[in-house]
Amino acid sequence: MSRYICKENYKTDFCDADFKDELKVSALLSRFESVASKSADELGFGYEYLKAHGYAFFLAEIRCELFRAVPLYETLTVCTWPTPPSYVVFGREFEGYGENDEKVLAATSRWCAVDFATGKLLTPKAFPEQDYKNAEIYSADLSGAPQGKTAKISREEGEKKFEIRIANSEYDHNMHVNNTRYADYCLNCFSVAELTQKSARSFSIAYVKQCKEGEILGFYRKDEAERSIVCGFNERGENVVRAEFAFAPRGFCIAASDKKSGAKQ
Repeated sequence: MSRYICKENYKTDFCDADFKDELKVSALLSRFESVASKSADELGFGYEYLKAHGYAFFLAEIRCELFRAVPLYETLTVCTWPTPPSYVVFGREFEGYGENDEKVLAATSRWCAVDFATGKLLTPKAFPEQDYKNAEIYSADLSGAPQGKTAKISREEGEKKFEIRIANSEYDHNMHVNNTRYADYCLNCFSVAELTQKSARSFSIAYVKQCKEGEILGFYRKDEAERSIVCGFNERGENVVRAEFAFAPRGFCIAASDKKSGAKQ
């Protein structure tokens, strides 16, 4: 039995690109969400299954390394596969390939499944049809994305950049702010002038607390030698999201790590 990998092609259009004609982080996260949903459908626990059972998957944390920017009009092939879960954490890996079949990104993510009726986190037992022990199907190989937890700062450690009041356009069908929107919030802590001559080399985003309509979030940033840390807090001072960004000069191109799954074959 061959190893399971789900693939989808996405053309970078104007709505996906930033002012430099490069794929936005939020648009990349949308592609991850899309191909992950396609994979879940193929494996039997997609949206219709979750809706019927009153379940939902929420992204808890994602880390991504980019080897170059994805330009306007390029078609990116995104590959994904789940990894064996541990207690209440469900892992999923991603890779992205350019039109010349070169690996341009790798990402690793952690998800949680929630029962809406009880509000409790679900274990893999909630999905009895899934045989995660089958290593031929659910490979434990990692994409090669960097591991670790996203850094955190306090409001006192960072410089406040802006506030935003959550409104209906941020919502998804789970009735909370979609994970892709937080990427835009966090990157809005940087100015056009700061980003003009550089592109995202890597990013990590941890989703700590759900946000609802009407809440006001404040975003704070701290720059370190090789990274910038951004944290968002609600009006009660609770951390709701944290992120790390590392940048490289615009037009950078770095050879992909030797540690890779070879998903695009």
